[in-house]
Amino acid sequence: MMDEIDVKILAAVNKVSPKLFVSPVKVNEVLRLNETELGDRLMLLKKSGHVDIITGEYSSSLTLPNLITKVYLTDFGRQRLKETRKSLLNNLGLSCKDARQP
Repeated sequence: MMDEIDVKILAAVNKVSPKLFVSPVKVNEVLRLNETELGDRLMLLKKSGHVDIITGEYSSSLTLPNLITKVYLTDFGRQRLKETRKSLLNNLGLSCKDARQP
């Protein structure tokens, strides 16, 4: 089951690169999580189908400690993010249209 941090991870991946693989370090510049925790959560989100990840054999400045080099938001993850946002707005008594207005 996803928690608030998982939703923030999905939103950060979507913000940094909604359609392409991106370095998880770049995603973490938005999140500011512990890199090991981010890596662990990304692996769980991969198992649940929300993201896809690429791992490498060698570490670089754009690689997490658990050797995750790239992360991508899947269609399922994108849909789940939309549903979560819509649910949050409904809980606040707002519609998607209300949220877009200044």
